[in-house]
Amino acid sequence: MSEIVAPPPVHRGEIDGVPVFWNEQPGRVSASLIFGVGVAHETFLGSGITHLVEHLAMRPLRTGRYDNNATTEMLHTSFDVTSGPETVVDHLRRICESLSELDTGPLEVERAVLQAEERVSDGPGVTAWLPPSIWFGNQAYGLAGNVQIATVRATAGEVRAWAARWFHRGNAALVLSAPPPPNLRLPLPDGPRQAPPVLKPFDLATPASTAIPNGVVACALVGWTPAMACAAGILTMRLTDRLRHSEGLVYDVAFDHQPIGAHRALLGFGADVGDKHTRRVLDAIGDEIDSLGANGPKPEEIAADRAALVEDIGEPAFATYRAFDAAMAELTGWPSAVAHQDAVLAGIAVEDVAAAARELAANLVLAAPPRHVPADLPELPGSPLAPVAGRELKRVLVGCTAPRGYRLVAGDDGLSAFYGPSQVPVAVVRFDDLAGVAVENTDGRRPILHLSGLHGGMITVRPGDWRGGRALVDELLRRVGPEMCFEAPESMRLFEQS
Repeated sequence: MSEIVAPPPVHRGEIDGVPVFWNEQPGRVSASLIFGVGVAHETFLGSGITHLVEHLAMRPLRTGRYDNNATTEMLHTSFDVTSGPETVVDHLRRICESLSELDTGPLEVERAVLQAEERVSDGPGVTAWLPPSIWFGNQAYGLAGNVQIATVRATAGEVRAWAARWFHRGNAALVLSAPPPPNLRLPLPDGPRQAPPVLKPFDLATPASTAIPNGVVACALVGWTPAMACAAGILTMRLTDRLRHSEGLVYDVAFDHQPIGAHRALLGFGADVGDKHTRRVLDAIGDEIDSLGANGPKPEEIAADRAALVEDIGEPAFATYRAFDAAMAELTGWPSAVAHQDAVLAGIAVEDVAAAARELAANLVLAAPPRHVPADLPELPGSPLAPVAGRELKRVLVGCTAPRGYRLVAGDDGLSAFYGPSQVPVAVVRFDDLAGVAVENTDGRRPILHLSGLHGGMITVRPGDWRGGRALVDELLRRVGPEMCFEAPESMRLFEQS
């Protein structure tokens, strides 16, 4: 058994009511001021508002004289700095002051900056955003791949209110790579401890399949245990060995996991693959999951999983991770990863990994292009809501831009969309489940509408595509109300005459 290198201990203290976690590492001081708010805390119409606050708060501090940055993630926002102690102290004081008295004067400039950033960014990979969208729709964790609507909609007052609600000492933690300097101050306003979003995932009938434009992704909502993490790691390695090294079908097998509670997580793993090889990749995923569930892992696979953790522990960055993990446990109220790591080091039982693989298989959703969706798995609807009953619109004879086979049904309760003869909807948007409506004004007489539902999915209504389309757009605008509408961001726009 490999020798275990113990990581530096994580110390805990408090400065100005903010919990501080640190270890002692050589070199410059690194600091991360973390707030327990991120994308998952936002609403559909407010998506991106945390990112706006982050940009506005950093505006007075951005400099190239020393390393500094800020990021907005799913469950937290972090303001980071690395430099000498005095510079770090000054930077942290100034970011606290900036958050306490947020200057929204440059709001229009930062809107433009975020829109430009979104244009050049690829966003999260499909393995990161697809699982949350399947189980949460356009809410909470499901906003992972959403367009940032706050950049076109949020007012200065709403941005300041969001900052006051979340960016205060009661919702903050500080991570340091050295003991806190004696003159460190964190002048943040008071506020109550916040918590991660609590939202019940959709009750989906799995295993199932669904369609995506390209590539292959396997998704699952599972209990997050050491055995499940080990099973996911072994599956990723087996698929990499088979699909890349043995068969040459893919370059990489990506893996993501998103905690959604103290002991649950959404998993996604998959690969970009050419259309002609999709079936082989799907078969490989099914084969390897079934084999691991039936036969369990090989002893050398569990040993490799443990050895990888031992190697990580020996790296200086692991100490920083442990302090960050302790800070996030403080902010979320969820367990830290320490017990998980201890279980891996102690040795995970073969039968526990096999049971985790069977749980993964039972909760699996396989996503592939429409022609390659596994026929032996039931098709997952585009929404957990029942389709809306109503009249099916007829396509115009000339100039319809909707894909062939796309069918639109409009009823008193909302809209449903289907492909071909299938009675399983690709999207359902009910008026009583509406998340928001993007209005794309064009040089036509009616706008294009993009309607999104809380339970997921988006239906685009271009009036020129359908007989009676202009009347339908007028009726939809009357039904949804102006408070649900916003100007369509560039990434949503079709840029064509309606």
